Amino acid sequence: MSFTAMRYHRLLSAFAAIALGILLVQLIPSHIIAVAANPEGPTGPARHKLFLWRVSGGSGTVYLLGSVHVGKADLYPLPREIEQLFESSDFLVEETDFSKADPAQLRRAWIRSGLYTGGDRLENHISDKTTTALSTYMRATGRSAAPVSLLQPWFLALLIRGEELQVSGLSGKRGIDRHFMDEAVALRKPIIPLETISFHINLLPSLYSSLSDDLQDKLLMSSILHTEVMARRVEAIYEAWKDGDTTAMERLVADERQDPQSKLFLKELVYKRNASMTQQLEAHMSTPNKYFVVVGAGHLIGDHSIVQLLQDRRYKIDQLVVKERAR
Repeated sequence: MSFTAMRYHRLLSAFAAIALGILLVQLIPSHIIAVAANPEGPTGPARHKLFLWRVSGGSGTVYLLGSVHVGKADLYPLPREIEQLFESSDFLVEETDFSKADPAQLRRAWIRSGLYTGGDRLENHISDKTTTALSTYMRATGRSAAPVSLLQPWFLALLIRGEELQVSGLSGKRGIDRHFMDEAVALRKPIIPLETISFHINLLPSLYSSLSDDLQDKLLMSSILHTEVMARRVEAIYEAWKDGDTTAMERLVADERQDPQSKLFLKELVYKRNASMTQQLEAHMSTPNKYFVVVGAGHLIGDHSIVQLLQDRRYKIDQLVVKERAR
């Protein structure tokens, strides 16, 4: 493999660690309760919400845990109450099941989706202003711009976001969804994917590669200009997750969705997938099993969320609380 090709693979690995690495008992243990109107109670200590919902109304029981797809070591251990619900479940349900996938094949698939072919180059598709900003960014971060010349702008934008999160200590390997997938593999607990691996691999490339050069240029420039904001946003998401604060989480996600590029794909990336996942969860709830469901936190908040769609179908939804705030 040439030096340049090795650099491409390193760049991809930085993003793949972030992007690829992207609940449920019949009887709730006594130290977990449904959210009450007065969470503090007359004499007891304040209780803290979890980013976790119990869904009842079918033959089975479903717990919905919102995931943050990247994490730091200090995110763990998770609250014991969450781990107990996972351990007592019959199945782990996730957006997709990467546990049996070959990481090398995933990287190659990502590389193919984001590379120019036939002699085309990045410089032919971005403005002089973005070219200058990219060169400045690469020098400031100690990287050479040469290895990225064959990458499409949307792909490079995602790589930059992924690398900046990784520099901040955030890794897809420590994401909440990855955490439970690893635990399920260790316990030999069956994993049920809501979407196929190929769907996940092709989702972003199919959407972003369809953008015009102008929109891809703006996406790349936005990633370059807002590198310092990304890690702070994830930290704010952590705080909202730890507090089970759906209002704060919805505000953070709403801010992100106001980005012009995000608004273009909101229906494909969120709404349509929520509807599909909700339909599958309904099917699971018709069986007398316990399901621990881990999906991105953004899928569980807002008017088009899985939680709202299940409520619309007359299922009973309870957000759970514990005595102590998540770490």
